Amino acid sequence: MSATEFHQSVPTSEIEQRIASFQSLLAEAEIAAAVVVQSADLYYLTGTSQNAHLVVPSEGEPVMLVRRTLERAQAESPVRRIEQLSSLSELAGVLAASGLGDGRLGFELDVLPAARYLDYARRLPNHQLVDCSDLIRSIRAIKSPWELERIREAAAMISGVDERMREVFRLGMSEIELAAEIEFWLRSMGHQGQLRMRSFNGDLHYGTITAGPASALPGGTDTPLVGAGLNAYIGKGASASLIDSGMPIVIDLIGSSEGYIADQTRCFSAGSLPQHMVSAYERSLEIGAEVSAASRPGVLGSALYELALEVADDLAPAMASGTRVSFVAHGIGLELDEPPFFARGWDRPLEAGMVFALEPKFVFPGEGALGLENSYVVTANGAEKLTSAPEELIAL
Repeated sequence: MSATEFHQSVPTSEIEQRIASFQSLLAEAEIAAAVVVQSADLYYLTGTSQNAHLVVPSEGEPVMLVRRTLERAQAESPVRRIEQLSSLSELAGVLAASGLGDGRLGFELDVLPAARYLDYARRLPNHQLVDCSDLIRSIRAIKSPWELERIREAAAMISGVDERMREVFRLGMSEIELAAEIEFWLRSMGHQGQLRMRSFNGDLHYGTITAGPASALPGGTDTPLVGAGLNAYIGKGASASLIDSGMPIVIDLIGSSEGYIADQTRCFSAGSLPQHMVSAYERSLEIGAEVSAASRPGVLGSALYELALEVADDLAPAMASGTRVSFVAHGIGLELDEPPFFARGWDRPLEAGMVFALEPKFVFPGEGALGLENSYVVTANGAEKLTSAPEELIAL
């Protein structure tokens, strides 16, 4: 690909507003400047995800220092000062030349590897290195109209999953065969493939497709459902297990557009399911309806989590939220685990512009798992659902 094919996709006004908001928070926190290096944050603040350091002073013009590739960064980002950084040894000099020779310097300490932190501390002895992660994440949690349009596009990508399942499912196929059919469909519509989580060791693509007993298996990821995966190294997602009659099938998909994502889970069955599973799925619909109806500005995420458990009632012991994970909803945007969270102890109020994925799911060891997931945006009048695939339990 030649440099002439690179282009700016994030509007200049978006980048300028984000940087201005970040600078305001830096000034309030008495942080002289921030050095942003994590890919999702870099993309959010610059419009490109090249290997770079974005230096954002609390006042004045930011500068993006690019290790590689300069021409692509210049083509993709509207940031005015974009310069080559040949070596990290140059960083202290650039900071000093910008009037930042000392003082409190913000880094994304929630994700910065320890070795890199120690290296920065050695190279910048006149600075106090402090965490600015919450400042960036608080800005990112409120989506602009442009961001919401991207998330709506991501939701539209996965809206036809019921039709795709009817086209490709056959009894006796394996989970991985089904996943290949679904993932091919997504890729053909322009899915970006790679998806990001902020949490350590959090990596994924497309979502989770699993069925029957495999869908009920526990695992090491901080997700309600895990799956067996193809091997112990991956340990999650689709496996070689065959899908037989009487099994629930979970299709948890993540759509994408310009980096932004939407999250949706729909359930199907190979033939009829036992009544206790059907009842659990119906309860997940009830939880989704009641919790989303209560999701409005000012409501605490912890209160919505407790409401979900209350509606689950006698099925709460089988609910993944509370047994496998301590949340029933998570924020989405450029990453799958953004604020807000409907979780135990998350005592932060919802705000208009926040986007979340609500996923009440139930697990029956040795049998399977079922549940619903929809993405919503918080508005002044309540939560607006963004995902639109049919919600009924479809027998194939």
